[in-house]
Amino acid sequence: MSLVSNLTGKFSLPLNRATLLPAITLSVLMIGLFYLLPGWFGALFYERGQVAQGQWWRLLTAQLVHFDQPHLWLNVLGLWLWWLLFIEYLPRWRSWLWLLPIMLVSSLGHMLGEPDVNIYAGFSGTLYGLFAYGSIRDILGGRYSGWLILVPILGKNIYDLLYLPPTSDIAVPAHLAGITAGAVIAMLLHRGNNLDD
Repeated sequence: MSLVSNLTGKFSLPLNRATLLPAITLSVLMIGLFYLLPGWFGALFYERGQVAQGQWWRLLTAQLVHFDQPHLWLNVLGLWLWWLLFIEYLPRWRSWLWLLPIMLVSSLGHMLGEPDVNIYAGFSGTLYGLFAYGSIRDILGGRYSGWLILVPILGKNIYDLLYLPPTSDIAVPAHLAGITAGAVIAMLLHRGNNLDD
């Protein structure tokens, strides 16, 4: 049970290998790529021309590399905030495979939604997808506290879409695509669970 979902007044953190190891691995991977293997950045970030020439891995790896330290650390901290709120929905290694379609859809959202922007890097599209996934799983499970997460992330991204200047560095299409992917996966899994009942 996650920190927020335990409404008994006692805080409960799922401190076990199955829940901690995926988040630790992902954090170490992002931090390691930034600090220990900066030379790999050129082969991993999204670059439209390279993707068009067949380097499709960049659609996934672009989510794991970052342009600067603040971007990296905000995403790592965001991952751990998500873990505190919603880890019950990805309790095992195998569950974390749902990140792959969220990562891919986020990068494709950037590719299709920002045709004039040739580069992209960062975990934020995937992170928005994770928050959408967790909050919708909460809502569909009868925990209306999920709305407290979903409404602000939607509001922020709608604001960004409508009011940010075209020269902004914020990858709004990647964020919206991540949200969409996370929401669709949450609804499909919820529907699949109800079919099993």
